[in-house]
Amino acid sequence: MIRLVVPLILLILAGCAPPRAELDADRMGRLFIDAVQRGDWPAIDRSLAPALEASPDYAQRIENVRVAFPADPPWSIRLLSSRQVLPGAKGPDERAEMQYLYTFAERRAVIDLAVVPVGWRTVVPATARTPRRESAILIEKPEAPPPGAGGYEVVRVYKALSMSYTEVTNEDTAAQAFWAPGRTPGQWLFLGMAAATPVFMLWTAVRVFRAPALEGRVLWALLCLAGAGTAWMDWTSGVTGFNPLSLRLMGFGLEKGPSPLAPWMVSLTIPVGALLASLRLAMPRVRTSP
Repeated sequence: MIRLVVPLILLILAGCAPPRAELDADRMGRLFIDAVQRGDWPAIDRSLAPALEASPDYAQRIENVRVAFPADPPWSIRLLSSRQVLPGAKGPDERAEMQYLYTFAERRAVIDLAVVPVGWRTVVPATARTPRRESAILIEKPEAPPPGAGGYEVVRVYKALSMSYTEVTNEDTAAQAFWAPGRTPGQWLFLGMAAATPVFMLWTAVRVFRAPALEGRVLWALLCLAGAGTAWMDWTSGVTGFNPLSLRLMGFGLEKGPSPLAPWMVSLTIPVGALLASLRLAMPRVRTSP
């Protein structure tokens, strides 16, 4: 039992860990956002990916984001999510996608930023006598110095591919609240079905344990907690979807992304295991003890 519980606890703790971005991508992303807020066009131009720089309206797009920023510096910056997209045979090029929450004196904003790697660079840190020195962008990754040798560090160079600024208003936050008004009867019915799914699973598992004539009761009870095929609903808009390839335990999900603009997501899994166990219990030779 301990061998099963410990990995489960570690998995839960891993899911609760804060998001982490690739260090060089996050550092470049924050510097680029700061340059846009300050209107530092030389720094902005040096940080543009070739695909963005080739766009004829890139300057206007960046200017539209710049004017949306408050003049004062942010009070806090929080990384909401990060995703590293690896290159595929037919898919997009490698990139890092990050989402930040910027909190200012009188407003909050969600900033989405995508950056692409363009090479590598060696950096010699500044000292009391010498300034920081950087090499030109290198296509191939240089060898890092031996541990403890010092001298320089190897960093990956990223450049901005896209950026958006979305102000978070009190109305937006209120609309994403779970108990916000305007939910339809269909939404409440879906929520009730989702909440009833784990109850049915657990009730069937108890019935399995109370059936002495059923062989392999432990395996049947574990099967009761498994489901296949997940239906989900965006709790704010009521939009639904279904994933037939999903496998889940307990059959009920209620989660909200870290962004204040993210909706609550309600999901339920078809209790296939509990349904099979119920059919097995209905057979003549299997009875549930009183």
